Amino acid sequence: MFSDMNSLCCGKYHASKLANYPLHIEKNNGNTPPVVLALLYGSWTVKLSKRLEDEKDTLPSKIYDALETCNVDATSATDIRNIPCVYTKVDEDDESVDICVNKLECPSELPALVFLCNTTSTSTTSSDELKSQGLRVEHVEFNGSTLENLLTKSTTTVAKEGECDKFGRSIRDAWLRLFGIQCSPKQNVSRHIHSNNISNRNNNEPATRLFIAGDRSQVGKSSICLGLLGALLNSGKYKPTDLAYIKPATQCEQTQLVEEYCKHKGITDCVAVGPIVYYKGFTRAFLKSETGETSEQLLQKASDAVDKLALNKKVIIIDGVGYPAVGSITGTDNASVAKVCGQSFSLPNTATTAANEERSPVPVLLVGKSGVGDAVDSFNINATYFIHRDVPVIGTVFNKLSLDGFYSLSNCKEAIDMYFHQSQPDRQAFGYIPEISSLKNAREHVANNSSKEDQLKEALNVADTFVAEFSKHVNVDKIIIAAKKATAKYIEERTTTTNSTSQTTTLKRSAEEIQSSSSSVSAKHPRTTADSGYKSNNSMNTSSNGFSLTREQIEALASSAGAAGG
Repeated sequence: MFSDMNSLCCGKYHASKLANYPLHIEKNNGNTPPVVLALLYGSWTVKLSKRLEDEKDTLPSKIYDALETCNVDATSATDIRNIPCVYTKVDEDDESVDICVNKLECPSELPALVFLCNTTSTSTTSSDELKSQGLRVEHVEFNGSTLENLLTKSTTTVAKEGECDKFGRSIRDAWLRLFGIQCSPKQNVSRHIHSNNISNRNNNEPATRLFIAGDRSQVGKSSICLGLLGALLNSGKYKPTDLAYIKPATQCEQTQLVEEYCKHKGITDCVAVGPIVYYKGFTRAFLKSETGETSEQLLQKASDAVDKLALNKKVIIIDGVGYPAVGSITGTDNASVAKVCGQSFSLPNTATTAANEERSPVPVLLVGKSGVGDAVDSFNINATYFIHRDVPVIGTVFNKLSLDGFYSLSNCKEAIDMYFHQSQPDRQAFGYIPEISSLKNAREHVANNSSKEDQLKEALNVADTFVAEFSKHVNVDKIIIAAKKATAKYIEERTTTTNSTSQTTTLKRSAEEIQSSSSSVSAKHPRTTADSGYKSNNSMNTSSNGFSLTREQIEALASSAGAAGG
């Protein structure tokens, strides 16, 4: 069919070759543009990745079966059953990420199938911009875990579930949309690259969980969370209902700008004050067993809260508190929270029960300060805290950088990028954000004037400004891909280890490990687990001392003694 068919046979291709290839092959019969069907997958799609590696250069047969069953009465001479099928790894390298995200419109859930069509000198589209680009993209709306399960299941199993029929219809519909054949007006135009169209995608793939930590307090963690949420929304790949935000542990219960931003943008699954609150007097009362809760109970609450928010979501942003070790005195530091709030999975050959369930720690993105030497040193010492606890750190973003002077954004970026390239190639600086003066007092505007509509409106305008700058300076797509990759890597390593029995840890054991790491505290202040779980603050709770205090009582005692915080 193609003049250069032999150079694009079924197999694995780098994204650069895949994106450019349809532009360099001849049209068929002078009218029909050449088409390639590509399977996009990532390292985190573990089952499919292994299948493709095992089968070398052969795509799963179900793709070919679906093409064979597609009865398309196309007006073009191109036969859908004869087009080449290839596959490419989205996160093969930085170039692949850029091409797949920005040129091939890689969906948020992988694996995915996409038709690539050479539209150069083709009369089937009226868009001059699309003609000049020369590449038309159309997705098969059958992706994510649904597609991965289909491609990795046995033929018998799939036939019983009727998934092959659904798959074939999805391929046929995408083909028709590609050429504008028998489509409704809304489907008549294929999606152009950089399109903001949101397709109907399945929600079966587990939500991508990302933990935002800082190298110190007030470094801008919540602002980075706001920037991430806004950038994801503005990308057009996510709806408000696809996203969630939670701060599972906090020292501040005042209304934050990120909370108001979520309300303003329709992100209803927003928990700005999570189950762990370091209120005034909390620490000393906890050590005396007067709070009525153990480390395990607090961590379980955080884990349950994140799991609840993650249902049917694509991305959940988890906001840390202070610097990494904040909360370690009570066994609820940032690393401990990240460990118990990750995606759950079961090891092979074990029953899927809570007792056999493991957690993949939530990948961490560190927020750093401006500068070069001090900024990198701070990143390393704080990243080490998480890595020592087996919590992956994918990289960093640096916040509040000046645009001028020796420590300007451009100067710092050049030096720090050089450092990561030379010394930490597995991690990276995903962005450098300039200081926005109008954002400095946004928190005070929201906290002190939330009842005044004009002040809140001003704060939200500042938030939009920050999101716009954030999107310019931070590669959000790479952050999400890195988080997916880190989670998949952890699960793959745990499920393939030959010593899984001795290394298996359940959610409960993870909490016990956290408490044992503070053995000196536990030994001096043994805590009991209340059989009935956490009780209301308005009632007295039994503890190892025979009593416990309510939050109101603890805060009153702490205030009378001159306490300033938790």
